[in-house]
Amino acid sequence: MLDNGDNNPHLKAGAPSRRDILLAATTLAAASAIASADAIGPAQAQQSTGGATEPLGGQPPRGATQSVENIEEQVVYQRAFEVVVWSQPAVAIYGIRRGMFAVGIKDNKIAAMSRPLVPRHEFLTANNSTPYISANADLRNGPVVLEVPPATDKGVLYGQVVDAWQETIADVGPIGADKGRGGKYLFLPPGYAGSVPNEYLPAPSPNYRVAFAFRSIVLPGMTDADAHAYAQTLKMYPLSDAANPPPTRFADPWPERISTLPFYDLRYFDDLHEIISVEPVRPRDKAMMQMLATLGIEPGKPFHPPERYKAAMERGTIDAYFYMQDRFIRMREPTRYWSDRHWSSFFLPDSDDGFTWDLSNGLFYDNRSDMFHPGTYYPKKLVKEPSTDYMCALADSDGRPLEGGKNYKLRVPKDVPVKQFWSLIVYDFATWAFIYSPEERPGLGSYDKPNMKLNADGSVDIYFGPKPPPGLESNWIPTQGKRPMPVMRIYGGEKAYWNRSFKMPDVERV
Repeated sequence: MLDNGDNNPHLKAGAPSRRDILLAATTLAAASAIASADAIGPAQAQQSTGGATEPLGGQPPRGATQSVENIEEQVVYQRAFEVVVWSQPAVAIYGIRRGMFAVGIKDNKIAAMSRPLVPRHEFLTANNSTPYISANADLRNGPVVLEVPPATDKGVLYGQVVDAWQETIADVGPIGADKGRGGKYLFLPPGYAGSVPNEYLPAPSPNYRVAFAFRSIVLPGMTDADAHAYAQTLKMYPLSDAANPPPTRFADPWPERISTLPFYDLRYFDDLHEIISVEPVRPRDKAMMQMLATLGIEPGKPFHPPERYKAAMERGTIDAYFYMQDRFIRMREPTRYWSDRHWSSFFLPDSDDGFTWDLSNGLFYDNRSDMFHPGTYYPKKLVKEPSTDYMCALADSDGRPLEGGKNYKLRVPKDVPVKQFWSLIVYDFATWAFIYSPEERPGLGSYDKPNMKLNADGSVDIYFGPKPPPGLESNWIPTQGKRPMPVMRIYGGEKAYWNRSFKMPDVERV
C-alpha cells in the first residue's frame, strides 16, 4: 500500500504531509485554469472549438423523431422475423418429430411406409416414387445403435441422419460410411467420452435429438412390398442393450394423415421453445438467445409471451415466410442448369459444398433458409455428381412465372440419361408439400410410363393444371388451382446429364 506521508516518523512536527502538498497543488492548478479561461474570454474559447456548439454524433439528425409509435412492439416484430429465418432447419425437422409422435411413433421406433407418400402425408418436398423409412432418437438417454443392411438386388437404402439443426451427422447407404456394405452406426450425444468399439461407425451429434430418413429404392423387378420388406431389416436399439438387443419396433403410418409442416403463426414459437428447451446452445447462436428471450423463449422456463407481443410476433412470422418465399426464386434464377432453359438447380450449397452455411467468417442463416424453408434432409457434402439431383422450373418457355389456374405441359424425351429413374413432382408453391386432389397424384415419372400415353417418338407429355386434356387423364398432375412448383428429380444421372449435352425442354403453357 502506498504511504501518503501521514504516518511517516521522519517528518518533523508541523511539516506539511504529502497529502497536504498534493491538495495544495491541485487547488493551485484549478485556480490557474479558471484564470486562464477568464483571460481567453468567451469569443476566444468558441474559436478554439471551431465555432461548434454541439458534440459530433451521439444523437440522430436534428429534428428526427421515433419512426414508429410503439418501439417496443417494433423490436418484438424485428426479432420474431429474424428468429424465424434463423431457425428454419430446426423447426422443419422438429415438425417431423411432432407429426410422428402424434401418430404414435415415438423415439427408437421406425416408421416404414408400405407405399410411396400421398398428399395426406404433409412433408416438405417429399417424393412419391419410393417408400420412406424414418425414425427419431433422444440421446439424453445414451447412445443409440442403427444397424443398416447391405445393398443387394433385393433393396438399397439412401438417406441421411441429422441432428436437431438438420446438420447431417451421417450419410447412409452407398453414399455413406458403410459404402453400401451395411454396418452399425452409433449415434453419440454431445460430449460423449466413452469408448467406441471398432465394430461401430461413430456418428457424434452436437445435439441430443437426432432423426433419419431413408428412401428404400425400388430396383428393377422389385415391388413396393419388396422395398417395404427390405426396410424392415433395419435394427435400432440403445447401446446399453447391445449385448442382447430387443426386437426393433416398426410401424406403417401410411394410412394416417401426418402433419409435419411449420406453422407460420404463433405455433411456430411453441415448436421452437420445445427445441431450445432441450438442445445445447452453440457459440455461433449466442447472440440469438437475446432475441429469443425478448420473445419469451428461454431454456428451463415456460413459454408464455406477453399478450401485447403476440400480434407483433405473428406479423414478424408471416413477413419472414414471404421473405423466404421470394428468396427461393431470386436466389435460384442465376443458377440455370442450361443457359437457354428455365430450369434451375434446387440445391444451393455453401462455399464448403455443404448446407450449414456455418463458415469461418460467419453464420449466413438467410442463405441457409434458402434450402431449409422448402426442404429437409440434405447430404453432408454435395458431390460433383450426386446420386440424386433436383431441378425446379421457375418459369415457362416464354419466361413467365408459373401461375395457379393455368394449364402446362412438359415433354419429357424418350431417353432421359438416368441409371435408375426420373420423376416430376408438382408441389404447391405456398406449402412445398403435395397438392391435395381426389386423384392423389402429386407427380409422374418413368415408373408410370406403362400407364401413360406416349408419343410416336417415345417421348411423353406430362400435363399439370386444373383440368386434364381430353383423353390424357393418365398423363395429368392435378394442381387444384394452386401455384405450381415443378421439380424434376434425376436418380442416378448419367454422363449426358452431367455434361449437359442432354437438355430437358421447358415447361409450356397450354
